[in-house]
Amino acid sequence: MEFAIWAYPWDVLDAGPRETGARIAELGVDEVTLATNYHAVQAFAPHNPKRRTFFARASSYFRPDGGYGRLEPVPYEGMTGDWVAEIADGLENVRLNSWTVGCHNSRLGMRHRDVTLTSAHGDDLVFGLCPSNPDVQEYLTGLVRNLTDSAHFDRIELETFDYFYGTGFGWHHQKIHARLGTLGEFLFGLCFCDYCRATASDAGVDVESARETVAQTLDEIVDGTVPHGLSPELWLREHDVVADYVDVREETLATLYADLSAASGSTPLGYYVGAPEPGREWMVGADLDRLSEHVDYFCLPAYESTREAVMDAYRSVDAVTGDVPLHVGLLPGHPAIHDGDTLVDIVDSLRAADVPRVSFYNYGLLPERSLSWIREATNGSL
Repeated sequence: MEFAIWAYPWDVLDAGPRETGARIAELGVDEVTLATNYHAVQAFAPHNPKRRTFFARASSYFRPDGGYGRLEPVPYEGMTGDWVAEIADGLENVRLNSWTVGCHNSRLGMRHRDVTLTSAHGDDLVFGLCPSNPDVQEYLTGLVRNLTDSAHFDRIELETFDYFYGTGFGWHHQKIHARLGTLGEFLFGLCFCDYCRATASDAGVDVESARETVAQTLDEIVDGTVPHGLSPELWLREHDVVADYVDVREETLATLYADLSAASGSTPLGYYVGAPEPGREWMVGADLDRLSEHVDYFCLPAYESTREAVMDAYRSVDAVTGDVPLHVGLLPGHPAIHDGDTLVDIVDSLRAADVPRVSFYNYGLLPERSLSWIREATNGSL
């Protein structure tokens, strides 16, 4: 079993790339998976030697090469030079991967509202870019190509390169006092932008009927006439036109992933699964069977508190990923795991299931005691 750890560039640079690499290797971890293009964040950094918190809008931590088109990554304003290149040059003892956020980008969404997800009520959901939009497709493909061409990375891992949906993982001072549930979140974020509508219409879907059904049902969930706990799968069985509309997105995403695979060349490409929950990846437009033709592995962030819950999540996704390797991510700290024995137990169970690689979230966010648990878990799994 191999081990990786997600990390933010500011944490690596504040402690020093060489020193960070040595520290991570001492934990029994082989790889650093570095945030290279990321959403807006406030990060609390309990063992950072220079700061305890870091704020940034959606930013890149490398200097883009300019070959993107209308949309392109916006470098972090506080960055001098190219942080990714600086880390790659100084990091020793561990391999370096790219952790790349795609469609979750409020900075670009606010700047270019016409490329964002559009709700059934006509709202621009500025936290999410729509992968049906050709400008977004060019941007996402450009990200993978640019990061691959930099020759810094052993792997490229993709987060929210899909129909990232719902209420956006939370907005600054977000106010929602209607109980939407899983179905309501899904319907709220189901995109009806011009490109999604045109693609579905070309496939023979009655788009306006689908939009009206989604908008009406969302209002009925808020009113309480449709239960917020109703299964999305059950609801779709009774609303064929929306089911057909949803199915079209899977073909669009599969075509996009063929382009992403071509852009990554021989560099392994991974996709984060499990959103909104393991086994429901279809809700973000991801047919894992189709995507398996274009990625080298899937990674499931299973941020659960027990061995049983982690293994249940793993089995739910493993059942639909075919022959493509499934890696697993763990959160060895609050609010998921609160002691080292639990982490050791989970890692040992994953090893027994022949999981090839486990990643830990996140080097800079975890307190020292959590890092010691990682050392125990990697040693315990030898």
